[in-house]
Amino acid sequence: MPGPVEDFVRSARRTTALPDDPVAAFDELYLWQARALTRQALLLCGHRKVAERAVRWAFHQAWQHWPKVLAGGDPTRTVRATVYDYALSPWHQFHPRHRRPEVCGGSSADSAVLESFLELPRSYRAALLLHYGLGLALTETAAEAECSTEAAAGRIAHGRAALEESWPPLARSPRRRRGAVLARTLRELAAAQPVRPVPAPLVRGGSARTTRLWTRASVGLTAAVAAATAFTLLTPQTGGSAPAQERERAPRVTFAPAMFPGGPEAGPGTGTGTGTGTNTRSSPTTERDSAGSSVRAPAGGTGQAYLPQLRSTNTRGHLRDLP
Repeated sequence: MPGPVEDFVRSARRTTALPDDPVAAFDELYLWQARALTRQALLLCGHRKVAERAVRWAFHQAWQHWPKVLAGGDPTRTVRATVYDYALSPWHQFHPRHRRPEVCGGSSADSAVLESFLELPRSYRAALLLHYGLGLALTETAAEAECSTEAAAGRIAHGRAALEESWPPLARSPRRRRGAVLARTLRELAAAQPVRPVPAPLVRGGSARTTRLWTRASVGLTAAVAAATAFTLLTPQTGGSAPAQERERAPRVTFAPAMFPGGPEAGPGTGTGTGTGTNTRSSPTTERDSAGSSVRAPAGGTGQAYLPQLRSTNTRGHLRDLP
C-alpha cells in the first residue's frame, strides 16, 4: 500500500479518465487531489489555514466553470494552477499571524527547511516544488509555470543555489545528489503535514452559494445603475423647462442714467435730440479740479452717474449735441 510520500508524488499524474457524470467526476478529482494540493500549498505559503482556503477556492472556481475545465483536457493542472496562484499571493504576508511559518508534525529541522524555502522568490518556490517535489520534467515545469524552458531552468538553478546557501545540510551533500536530497526533503516535509479537507459535497454547495450571491449582487448593481441613469436623463427635461419659459415671459429692461440722492429732480440733462424716439440726450460738462486739470463731469448733471445702455434705443443725434 502506498504511503503519504508516494501519494504526494502520484497526485501530479492521473492515468484513469474521469466519469461522464459531472458531479461524480468532480467528486473523484477532489478526492484524488485535495490532500496533496493542500500539502503543496502549505509548502508554498507556510500556513495550513491559507493552504486549505487555497484548495477550496480552486475547486470552487473549477466547479463554477466545470465544462470549460473538462474541455481543457487536464483538470488537475487547471486546479493546481489556481491553488498555486492563491497560495503565492503576496497579500498573505500582511496578516500578523502569517509572518512566521507553521509546521505541524515536524521537527526543528523541518522548520528550518521550510523557513529557508519560504525565503525564496515566489517563482523559484513554484519551480522547485513542481520539478523536485512532484517530479515533473523541465518542459512540464515550464508549461505549468507558463514560461519558457530556459526561464524554468534558470529558476530551478538559481532557487537551488539560494537554498544551498541558506540551508547548510543541502550544501554539505555531494553535488550530484543535491537534487535527490532536495526532492526527498520536500516530499517528506509535505507528507508529514496533517490535512483534513472538507467533503466534496460541501465544496460544491459552497460554490453554488457563492455563485448565487454574486449573481444577486450583479443584478442589484445593474438595477441601481439603470435607475440612476434614468433619473439623470429625466431630471433635466422636467426641471429645466419651467425656468426657461419664465425667462421668455420676463420683460426686457434697459438701463438709464441713475440718480444719486440729492441730484436734480428734473431728470437727465437739457440736451436736445432729433429722431423718432422720446429719449433725450444729456451733454457732459467739463470742470477743472484744484490742480487746474480738466475733469469731465458725468452726463446728466451733478449728482447723476451714467450707466451705459446694453440695448440700443435707435435714436439719432446731431453733431452740435456733442461737446
